[in-house]
Amino acid sequence: MNLSPRFEQALHYAVLIHAGQLRKGTEIPYLSHLLGVASIALEHGANEDEAIGALVHDAGEDAGGRGRIEDIRQRCRRHRCRLHRRRSCSETGMAET
Repeated sequence: MNLSPRFEQALHYAVLIHAGQLRKGTEIPYLSHLLGVASIALEHGANEDEAIGALVHDAGEDAGGRGRIEDIRQRCRRHRCRLHRRRSCSETGMAET
């Protein structure tokens, strides 16, 4: 599978919204976690939308709450992708789907 410019745009977005964040208790950039999740997803057969979801899966919880989730929804509508809301999103007031 070839990844389209949408994946690149999502990667740039993840870099932007998680800029300066570190993994808890370390000096490791938080982005390493998102890249790892996207990599594992792709290696196990995820499609591009799922890989994009992996890049933004913590955005609401760790980078902006409801406002960030709404921003992702708007971006996804333009690209017809789905936002997967996880149980951890309960901290932002979003219900699990």
